[in-house]
This record gives sequence, C-alpha cells and structure tokens, in this order.
Amino acid sequence: MVRRFVCSVPTYGLNKVFPALYAQVSQNPSLVDGLKDALRTKNYPRDTEFRERFISTKLYAPGERIEKTKIILERLEEAFEHLEPVPLAGLQIEHIMPQTLTDTWKTALGENWETVHDLLLHTVGNLTLTGYNSPLSNDDYSRKREILLTSHLELNRYFQNVTEWNEPAIKRRAEVLADQALNVWAYFGLEQAEPSSVLQGVRGTTPSSVIILGQTFSVSTWREVLQITLETICEVDSDRFDNLIAQFPRFVGRDPARFRSSRQLPNGAFMEANLSAEAIHRFCLQAAEVSGLSSEDWRVEYAQARNDR
Repeated sequence: MVRRFVCSVPTYGLNKVFPALYAQVSQNPSLVDGLKDALRTKNYPRDTEFRERFISTKLYAPGERIEKTKIILERLEEAFEHLEPVPLAGLQIEHIMPQTLTDTWKTALGENWETVHDLLLHTVGNLTLTGYNSPLSNDDYSRKREILLTSHLELNRYFQNVTEWNEPAIKRRAEVLADQALNVWAYFGLEQAEPSSVLQGVRGTTPSSVIILGQTFSVSTWREVLQITLETICEVDSDRFDNLIAQFPRFVGRDPARFRSSRQLPNGAFMEANLSAEAIHRFCLQAAEVSGLSSEDWRVEYAQARNDR
C-alpha cells in the first residue's frame, strides 16, 4: 500500500481483487508468498519506480496525505528497532526548510531559492517528526538543528553532522531515507533489471522518449519532456492544468513576465524553460502526481549518458 501511495498507483478496487486472488494463491504452499506473487502483477511499483518517487514526490499535502506521510515517517523511525518504545502518537511533521521563508532562509538556499522551495518543501528529504513543531516554526537552520539534536528520535540524529540546510543537503537526506524505505517496504519477488541510466538518476542522461498514458513521444532534451508533459496534461483535462498553474506558478502560468525564459504552449499558457534537467524531472513527477498520473502513466526512457552537464 505504501509503494502504491508513493507512486500514485490507485488503491481503490483492491477490495475486489483480494477475493479473486484467494483461489489463485490458495494452491501455493505458503498463502502469504502466493499472495505477494499475485499482487506483484497488479501494478506493483518496482524498486526503481518506488525509490524515484519516494525521493521526488510531494508526500506532504492537505487532507489524508498528512496522516499517510506521518505513518511513513513513523515506520522509518521504528525501523531503527529501539529497545524501548518511542511515543510517536504525540509527534507532528516538521518542515526543516519552513513553509514560509525568511530572508535568512532565502540567502541560505541561494540564488534559486524559489525553485528549491517549490520543488523540495514537501518532499521526504525535508520532513521529520518532532514534538517541538510550534517552537521550531520558521527559525533558521542552526536554531532548528539545536532543538532537533535534543530529540530521542533516530531520524533527527541525522542532523548531527549536517551544518547547513540547502538543496544538496535535502537531496542527500532523501537518498538516505529512500534506501531505508527500500528495506522497510521490500519488493515482492525478484527485482526486474533496469537500465543503468535509471539507477544513476537524471544527471548526465539524455531522454529518448516520454510515455504518457500509454502514448510514446520521442524527445531529445529535457525541455521537450517538460513541454510535452504539460501539453498532454492540458489536452487530457484542462481543469488539472489550471490546478498546476495554481500550485506551481513559478513553472507554468499565463504571464510570460513571471519567468526567466518563457516558452508558450499551444493553449496560450507559458512554461519556465530555464530549468536544469533535475528540476524538470522533479517538476514533471510532481505535476504528474497532482494530475493523477501514476508511475505507469508517466515515465521517461533514456538514451545514453552525457558528459556535458
């Protein structure tokens, strides 16, 4: 269920799947193993898909996503196998880089602070658990770190050797938590082989195609991936495209003056064209999620690694 939630694979309808599965798996000597093997064929996200989305997706969002994100963080904490029980019930989710940025935070995040804030704020690398949510507020990182290091949570001991909080720091922590998540929510069965470019991430790769809702579009640049993704979302559902404009005003909108380098889309809207490959990839993943597209509905295939980045 966690893998499906993170990868935006719908969980509704599984109540109809389980009764039918019983007949399929009951002949297996191990009912549990048989069930896992059968579920693996029901859009079950593979390790590469799960890890990619775990790092990049906006886990934290209003509504039930807050509760589900807290469950994920609690389970990651429990994975440290404390000898004594940890009272998790009274803890809250804390954004280390705060939801409202002060001038100090903008300086710490650097020239691209707006992009960093928009794409990384609600991702797992920037989230933890604490009982000091209100006192922490939007304090600068050094003050937050002092408080977090008084915590009894292993999740917060991570910050012992982290002296600044910025884009690279958030990404590094996301990688660490993603590796832990792969152990906590292990894949059912043998992992299928993936191209090395996928395992290495986006940097240094060239996209060859983007696959959206079963349709394959040939591309040669990440900018084309972005443009085709936005165009397709608009064609499928204009209301969802308008939702993207509301949630990501620094990446897509009606006013070209808002962007450093704009490119017009067929529907008259504009997109930000001056983005790195990593920023485009992360934004497209989040845009796909907001638009209800799962890891099967939106994915990129890669050509060969490049050395020009």
